Amino acid sequence: MFVANDCRQAVLAVDALHQKNYTCPGCGQRVILRKGEVRIAHFAHLSGHGCHVFSEGETQIHLSGKQRVFDWCRQNHLAVKLEAYLPKLKQRPDILVYWHHHWTAIEFQCSPISFERLCERTRGYHSQGYKVWWILGPTYLKKRLTLEQVSKFSYFQKKLHLFMSFYNPKRDEFLVRHHLHQDLFGKLNWQVYRFVPSKMKFDQLFLGHLPVPKKENKDRYQEALELQRRLLGRYCDSRLSQIQRLCYVHHLNLAGCPWLIHDSFFALPTGVASPLEIKIYFLIQLRANYKKKLPYQTFSRWFEQANQNATLIFPNIRNSRICTEMNVKLLVNYLATEKWITCEAAGYRINQQPDWYSDLSEKLRHFCA
Repeated sequence: MFVANDCRQAVLAVDALHQKNYTCPGCGQRVILRKGEVRIAHFAHLSGHGCHVFSEGETQIHLSGKQRVFDWCRQNHLAVKLEAYLPKLKQRPDILVYWHHHWTAIEFQCSPISFERLCERTRGYHSQGYKVWWILGPTYLKKRLTLEQVSKFSYFQKKLHLFMSFYNPKRDEFLVRHHLHQDLFGKLNWQVYRFVPSKMKFDQLFLGHLPVPKKENKDRYQEALELQRRLLGRYCDSRLSQIQRLCYVHHLNLAGCPWLIHDSFFALPTGVASPLEIKIYFLIQLRANYKKKLPYQTFSRWFEQANQNATLIFPNIRNSRICTEMNVKLLVNYLATEKWITCEAAGYRINQQPDWYSDLSEKLRHFCA
């Protein structure tokens, strides 16, 4: 820990003296000062302590990261506290800073944390009126990004869409992965914004004034070929096999699916089910309900059914179901724009059906770039 009490006054480790006695803000037990030329100055409990608030074992990268963020906040004249102990919550965020008219708890996360524990901490901060910003350390950049991590650490901003924040203290570099989404087969993609911390750069980030993201140059023709390759591959993905069987039941060929399958209209990750699975499920439902009028809620239910009722939940976003709601809205708007469905009073009428093809060869003959 970087902060301890000296007669109930908070003292930073860098300002502490070896000859004085200091106690833990959480449990009140005595702590010792570790201060030298190599390691970062910090306090540590005596062996055998029972403190569950200020636990030991923080890595050097974690210690240096929160120290750098704290120093940056002070240099920019922000009201900031390092390891501020919150008695009502029995929690201590790495940094507590007054930013954009709100106290924000910054958690510099370098080690794994369970979804349940993260939700508990986040709810605790929110219950006391604090905002919370999870910033991931460089260990997370070395790993493959997973949907679970996206769910745990993502935020939503109108111009950034879904985004995650990273910080590498060795390089003093922030990295934001924004416009997180999945390609047709479920692989996560994003845009990257790197910057050295400065007040101007952070204002650009929070106000959504980042450079306009590059537009994807999607090759629909090559994607159709890739779908066929995956279907014929030696080790076909189990979920792909499942959606292929669904097509067969309805006397359809997955490789000959309509070209609209390869259009991009999902702006956020779809979740457990890939965009391909969601789209195929929707088209089959549209065929089964041809000429019928359906309420908007039916489309939301189809989306959830395609995801086996396991859609992504986001504890750090006020609307935790934003992916489901936004993607359904985009899909319905796309179908309406392309005239597959027509908006009528209290619902949508399915008035057209996209063409399915007997196989890939026939589909490619009808390709329109």
